[in-house]
Amino acid sequence: YFLVDVKKIAGTLRDAEVTLSKLKGNQGGSLKIGLVSTAKYFVPQLLSRFKEEHFGLQIKLEVRNRNQMVEMLRDGDIDIAIMGRTPADLDTRIEAFAKHPHAFIASPDHPLARRQGIAPIAINQEELIVREVGSGTRAIMERFLGERGLTPRVTMEMSSNESIKQAVMADLGISFVSLHTVSLEIATNKLVVLDVDETPISRAWHVVALNKGNPSAAAEAFRYFVLEQGAAILDQL
Repeated sequence: YFLVDVKKIAGTLRDAEVTLSKLKGNQGGSLKIGLVSTAKYFVPQLLSRFKEEHFGLQIKLEVRNRNQMVEMLRDGDIDIAIMGRTPADLDTRIEAFAKHPHAFIASPDHPLARRQGIAPIAINQEELIVREVGSGTRAIMERFLGERGLTPRVTMEMSSNESIKQAVMADLGISFVSLHTVSLEIATNKLVVLDVDETPISRAWHVVALNKGNPSAAAEAFRYFVLEQGAAILDQL
């Protein structure tokens, strides 16, 4: 019970500080943003634009996989989160702000790279490199495969998008990724998006915050900024 009481007291003090900050019209202070690892490829661009209007703000970024991000939201360790697949068991305010496409990728030398209209069943013959359990990308991939009765051989599991990209470029297998993580490699022909039927799979990026508590002026300003400008900034990447 002592730990619960301490958390309640800490929460009350944070709310008091937020209220005083708003009364003073203070737009400085700090902002703790959580983001799933896939979002790190575009959130810096969002922050660059955001800080032009809020230059006195101290920002802390926490990068985790989807399951870890949900825990941080639950525990109040972050003010706001940028994520794809949202939590169903938390009282949160969830708002979509941009499309989030996913697809299969391969090296330009892979045999499937030269094919069009690839039937999903062809994935069963490939070696698959996947994200770790708890990743939102992994969950979307497993749903796609499961709905079609596909059981490809998983040869590697990695918790890093960068490691996955390097492995695919080395032609160690194909992978299923967020296309926001590979835009540079696609543009420079280091990777190719496979023309698998029924892909890309389009989901959405969301900005997420707990409903309870008193959100800071900084968190509210960032939320409004993402909702108003997030999609346009992603379109430019």
